[in-house]
Amino acid sequence: MKIAIIGAGLAGLSCALTLEKHGHSADIFEKQRSVGFDLTIAELITPILHSPIDDFIKFLSESHGIHLKPTSNIQRIHVHSPNETAYVEGNLGFINMRGNHKEAYEKQLAEQLTASPIHNQHVTPKEISKDYTHVVVATGEPLDTQQFQPFHIEFKSTFAGAVVNGNFIRNEVHAWFDTELAPKGMLYLLPHSDSEATLVLVYPQYDDQSVQDKKKLWKESVKRVSQTLGQELSTKEDLSIRDYVVGKCDYPRIGNIFFAGNCMGAIKPFLGFGQTGSILSGIYAAQDLCGLGDYDKLCKPLFKDYQNSLRYRKTIEKLSNDQLDLVTKSLRVNAVERVFTGENWGLLKVLSHLLRPFS
Repeated sequence: MKIAIIGAGLAGLSCALTLEKHGHSADIFEKQRSVGFDLTIAELITPILHSPIDDFIKFLSESHGIHLKPTSNIQRIHVHSPNETAYVEGNLGFINMRGNHKEAYEKQLAEQLTASPIHNQHVTPKEISKDYTHVVVATGEPLDTQQFQPFHIEFKSTFAGAVVNGNFIRNEVHAWFDTELAPKGMLYLLPHSDSEATLVLVYPQYDDQSVQDKKKLWKESVKRVSQTLGQELSTKEDLSIRDYVVGKCDYPRIGNIFFAGNCMGAIKPFLGFGQTGSILSGIYAAQDLCGLGDYDKLCKPLFKDYQNSLRYRKTIEKLSNDQLDLVTKSLRVNAVERVFTGENWGLLKVLSHLLRPFS
């Protein structure tokens, strides 16, 4: 068996690492000059997105021998709507770095590999298929999937953000939902030190929102966050992304070609994070290659999570600011808070009750 992996992101590196742990090797092709991407950004891994796994970092270490070191754990998530604020607390997951940061998860995975990715190599599955028995497509580009099968695009997103300086509590995350500030989207702040955090505004590019003034929304976002936190924030390392695709393919595997990460459909539409799905899809592809499972069957729970996440996103997108205030206010009810902080809880289960009147 001669295996090629296209893309040295979370999915591709997780696949390569799992293959090595079972005695196999792969050639890893990466079109960029190094592992990771050019931006510095914090993201989160939380059981909100991958229930019933309470601790994904522990799960990866104990079940798959993949060891990741987060920047910090999350003890409290603050939710802000236009006129209400609430929070939930407990062991709510982890904050980690991505991209070109020295502690980015991509770099941590690469350090655990014996083999080194082949950098500055832009290849396509069709170009290399004659030289390899199996190819794993993990480029993060849905267009690479569309060469072989439909990739169903639910929406494209616009991101505006920056690394900001201020005074932060490292274990506390903030999220704002406001139809005027983040139309059908959200604004979130993830600290990665006591004085530095990632602040991101993200919203979908539907036809009626394609003309949104991103600069104006971003300016208002920084103002709102400063007011909420009671401090002035200074920004650096701006990030700007447009046409970021959220969607999924029909078939995780076609013949001896595997589609992993964003090429499969790892991004959860509800909050827009895809780290858990990317890592798991890479592991599952390697397990299939090692004769330890069937990739199509292993990916079914990922597709189910995707559909559930999409359903709740569509419901929240319909809410007015007054309705967002009602949902936020309900988070302060003790019974609801206990559901969040109990074992095997999941935000989607809670939302199924909170959003039922609006569905």
